[in-house]
Amino acid sequence: MFWRILKLWRETGDVISISNRIRGHPRILQCDDVLYLIRLVRHRPEWFLDELLVLLDTNHFISVHYATIHRELERVGVSLKKLVLIVLAMTVVGFSLVRL
Repeated sequence: MFWRILKLWRETGDVISISNRIRGHPRILQCDDVLYLIRLVRHRPEWFLDELLVLLDTNHFISVHYATIHRELERVGVSLKKLVLIVLAMTVVGFSLVRL
């Protein structure tokens, strides 16, 4: 084990091989796409996932499943509880959330 690590250190200058650094499936949504979703949710927290899906498709040209959007929003900390609190705060301030 020691000799393998020493060999890797001499070849790459690191003790962790490249294949062990990145695991799992690569993400479909990049950082700017997730930031766009966060801006949309903060602007209109009452929008449903299918509406976010359409906006992401038309504005960023990325077609994903609504479960992907839900998973990414959960990953960055946007939960249903936080969205409900945002909507309640907006209604107290006086914003109209009635859909036309």
